Amino acid sequence: MSKVDIRVVRDLSESKKRVMANVIQHLEQRPVKKSTRRWQYGLLAMILSVCIGLFVYLQYNDHQKQTSMIPPVLDERILELYLLLGSNFSGKNQLHKADFDLFLSIESSFAYAQKKKLVPSQEQVDKELISMKELMYETLLTFNEQMLPSTKDQFIASYAKAFAYKMASANLLMEASRADYKDVSDPIRKWLVEQKAMNYLEKHYYKDIDTLREKYGIPENDSQMKLVRSGTVLAIKEHEFLVVSGVLDSEIGQLSVDELVKKHSNGTWFPLVDVPETLSVGDRVEVQYSQVIGNDEVQPFIDFKDIVGLRIVEEY
Repeated sequence: MSKVDIRVVRDLSESKKRVMANVIQHLEQRPVKKSTRRWQYGLLAMILSVCIGLFVYLQYNDHQKQTSMIPPVLDERILELYLLLGSNFSGKNQLHKADFDLFLSIESSFAYAQKKKLVPSQEQVDKELISMKELMYETLLTFNEQMLPSTKDQFIASYAKAFAYKMASANLLMEASRADYKDVSDPIRKWLVEQKAMNYLEKHYYKDIDTLREKYGIPENDSQMKLVRSGTVLAIKEHEFLVVSGVLDSEIGQLSVDELVKKHSNGTWFPLVDVPETLSVGDRVEVQYSQVIGNDEVQPFIDFKDIVGLRIVEEY
């Protein structure tokens, strides 16, 4: 048996301390290996920062450019354009109420499109601009050359760009309305949208409208011609109703609507607006209207008219 002092074997604390001290000293003296790729990370971060900054700058510039090209609501440049057009035919440098109403119609559609956040693309605006350059300018040039800007470029800058933007916006509004009026004929749908747009304009811009009326001497009301269509209600939809003249009571239910329209060679669809709730198929009515708003290309006997008022002459 070896004569090793067991007290020496058990007391190893000093040895452990020495070993740990040597290891720590060795680690502290070992040179730190530098990463050879650290500079690449810095370069990548710098490039990324530049790209982000450039993207934000371009987006801001693009937004500023788009904002600057949007014309104001009730833009007098458009009104001046109607003044030019009207003077070509009347020979007088004045605005008629019909011209002013047409101006308000375009402005209302533009304002309502803005409310619905409908923004035309540059391609859509350019398409309208082509029509302005080629058709309207040449028409004005033929009739009233002395009143036009000296060049076509000046005409475009003064009138055409603003008008083209507004027409493109109005087109977007009409196209978007298809989702709200899925089963409505196009003339009635457009009339309904125009009424909503006009109500919106008159509610939010009534002071500006009054200012323009006074500035250009436009009467607020005129003697609007009211026409009357009498007949029998043969169909009622969600947003429109059909009136055909000359229908006998005995024919209702015996012939289809299409057959009655063809037999009597007439039929008019009216917007279902401000009519009595009791209106029903078979009622004889008198409908007041002021203008034709469209015709049916498939059925030549069918037309579309606006509505001023309705009276039920005889209930079915």
